[in-house]
Amino acid sequence: MYKRYPSVQSMSAFIQAARCGSFSSAARKLDLTHSAISQQIRSLEEFIGQPLFVREGGGSTLTDAGQLFASVLSDGLAQVDRALSSVKNRSLSQRLTLDVDSELAQSWLNPRLPQLLAALPDTEVVLLSMPRSDRSAFERVDLALRYGYGDWEDCEMSQICGDRVTAVAAPSLLVRHGIEGPIDPAQVLELPLLGYTRRSWIPWLDAAGLAPNEPRARVIFDNAANLIAAAEAGVGAGLVRGLLAADALRSGRLVELTSARIPAHYNLYAVWPHGHAERVAPVVEVIRTLASHTLA
Repeated sequence: MYKRYPSVQSMSAFIQAARCGSFSSAARKLDLTHSAISQQIRSLEEFIGQPLFVREGGGSTLTDAGQLFASVLSDGLAQVDRALSSVKNRSLSQRLTLDVDSELAQSWLNPRLPQLLAALPDTEVVLLSMPRSDRSAFERVDLALRYGYGDWEDCEMSQICGDRVTAVAAPSLLVRHGIEGPIDPAQVLELPLLGYTRRSWIPWLDAAGLAPNEPRARVIFDNAANLIAAAEAGVGAGLVRGLLAADALRSGRLVELTSARIPAHYNLYAVWPHGHAERVAPVVEVIRTLASHTLA
């Protein structure tokens, strides 16, 4: 329902009179006449339905209602000032709302934000990480970076890159077990293993020529970034995507245990609402370039 409010001018006049203790002083502060201040305050009192000042002799004193109103109103007017100054005479930049898979943000995109932002100098980027199950999120953002099979409906998409899955561990874990890498695939199973709720060890075991029986995991994660962090801490050996583990592998925090690799079928896609391809194309190209450099 539409609400009527008194004018900002009348409320400003009231606040100034309350601070100065007289209508005349308030008039001088606001460069108005005494009668103009008096009229503004009278219209405010009519709106509220009760007097805000007791007018005695040449001065004026706040009533109880006036004191209460002044104590609350000053903060409200300050917020109005902040709201106006935030947009007045300001040229607003283009805004891009980007929904990023939380695993991708933690392990890969965050360190590359300077490069992404440098490629979008006039764009204000809003980064979100919506739940994987919320497919309607694609309609509420300009662009989403999600892992999947590319089977989303009611949107447009493009695969960012193909990826591979490999077994990795921290050098400290190998030292504790008296092992020097690289090692045979069978030796990987002798290490404490890290599990991931969306990935089985069986395809990797099959590619390595081992019996396709799911091994027992020491810890099971539902977030690949957390699995990588645990592997770096020496908790166990895990299967990781090349894109997400690239920085840890390059820095030596993780090492690839064997040459056995499998292609990832659950890959990274850029997803956007229908009709927005032209708007997001430059961003998609930047992200694709960053991913290709990571996996090179």
